Amino acid sequence: MKNILVTGGAGYIGSHAVAELLDSGYSVVVIDSLENGFMQLVDKRAKFYHGNVQDADMMDKIDAVMHFAGYIKVPESVVEPNKYYLNNTYTVMCLLESMKKNNIKNIVFSSTAAVYGDVKEPEPVDENHSKDPINPYGMSKLMSERII
Repeated sequence: MKNILVTGGAGYIGSHAVAELLDSGYSVVVIDSLENGFMQLVDKRAKFYHGNVQDADMMDKIDAVMHFAGYIKVPESVVEPNKYYLNNTYTVMCLLESMKKNNIKNIVFSSTAAVYGDVKEPEPVDENHSKDPINPYGMSKLMSERII
């Protein structure tokens, strides 16, 4: 694997992943709408596309995807749930279709602890813990996990 697509590469987590990938010798393509990201966070060594993965046209040259793009504001998700389902969940469906079409088999998906809901137990929560999101943001991420 040499060419990695990083969605949301102009955000906090995505920009750090991009820097690590580049420092490790990978070729990186960043796609970000800049709705919540910042152009100054995009490493100059990466190829940048302004847009959404639903518009992505560069998948034929990609070996793997790291998906960090998405809306993350819980209170907003309660007021505008469809915005979160369309952006967070439907976009994953589009991304997976594009990956399938281009025979890309590897994806890293950045989810959230919000998929677990209101956890009461004092023990650490791992990936096998029951999932019961209490807001549309958490549900949109859980739906994406299940689709993947």
